[in-house]
Amino acid sequence: MQYSLDLTGYCCPLPLFMAKKAMDDLKKGDSLEILLNKQSSLADFELLVQENYFQIEIIEQAVKNKIIFTLLAQ
Repeated sequence: MQYSLDLTGYCCPLPLFMAKKAMDDLKKGDSLEILLNKQSSLADFELLVQENYFQIEIIEQAVKNKIIFTLLAQ
């Protein structure tokens, strides 16, 4: 299944906590697209992804001051 999570209206650390909760609900083969504002640190999200053994399909894509990346549950 494909899911999308828009975190552009939140300031850190809330996006990290919300993304972690969403990641915990993913099943093998699911994907999660996460939209962040430029104030959120992509490096923090990359670390979260690595620690939880997810694969980043699209690392960064800048669109209208937003960062978009997709995770794939393994």
